[in-house]
Amino acid sequence: MELSEAIFNLVHSVRNNIKHELNQLDSGLSPMHFKSLKVISMIDDCTGQKLADFMGRDKAQINRLVKELVNQELITKEENKNDKRSQFLVLSTKALELMRMFKNSEKHVFNKMIVGIPPEQIEHFIELTKKLKNNLD
Repeated sequence: MELSEAIFNLVHSVRNNIKHELNQLDSGLSPMHFKSLKVISMIDDCTGQKLADFMGRDKAQINRLVKELVNQELITKEENKNDKRSQFLVLSTKALELMRMFKNSEKHVFNKMIVGIPPEQIEHFIELTKKLKNNLD
């Protein structure tokens, strides 16, 4: 098996397992919504532009997504006192609870994935993936 096939198969399997777990949450949210909420929670002073840059999407797509998340009361927009042209995206209490459940789902998938693999091999894999990513950046 070639590297490209191995990576493709792993990513595909992880995505399918995560989608299955998300369906079990019965939240009505798409994987893109969950990914957006996760990114917003990770970025300090997250704005629509920062979200678009991180996710590799255009501003119009992100604006539609943000509007949906606001309408579903999952995020709020807070004034950016340093730049009146932008607003910070902040997770609501409802979104924080969904993120807690999402993290549990992710943990379940990744724990399932590493069954029977020694911790040293996991550490080696993490270091290897960092190098692979750095080579592409």
